Amino acid sequence: MNSNRGVGVVVLVCLGVFVCTLDTTVMNIILPSIQDQLNMSLNSVSWVLNVYTLCIAVMSIPMARLSDVFGRGRLFVIGLALFGLGSTLCGLSGAGSFLIFSRFVQSVGAAILIPCSNILGVEAMPLEKRNVSLALLGMTQGVAAAFGPTIGGLITQLTS
Repeated sequence: MNSNRGVGVVVLVCLGVFVCTLDTTVMNIILPSIQDQLNMSLNSVSWVLNVYTLCIAVMSIPMARLSDVFGRGRLFVIGLALFGLGSTLCGLSGAGSFLIFSRFVQSVGAAILIPCSNILGVEAMPLEKRNVSLALLGMTQGVAAAFGPTIGGLITQLTS
């Protein structure tokens, strides 16, 4: 496989992993503001986080298997579309129950993106350079997890 094309694929899948991981950690800071704005109980607002985490945990392995059956690239695009749709719906949410549903849609996309990103990223590079791909994917997850609370704080401070 062309090495330059492989690097491009790795960068693309790193972006997918970045937004999925960022979305997990950014919500931790924004949650009290969401609870106040949407008048949600603590029990209800906890589902905004839990539905995302649980769905990814339960669906990642089956989605990886579906990517074997239907094609990783095709499923990656579907996951990206679902994640984008869920993110848009989250931004438009005016009620807690709709936000929870929107996070579910978003998490189905993330459950597709995370395993497909890892598989596509590893396969995109020649065997002797796969360590670079794995390192970039791992660093991307770490950076996203580290920046999530900061970005969440900025969003909370600068917007309503």
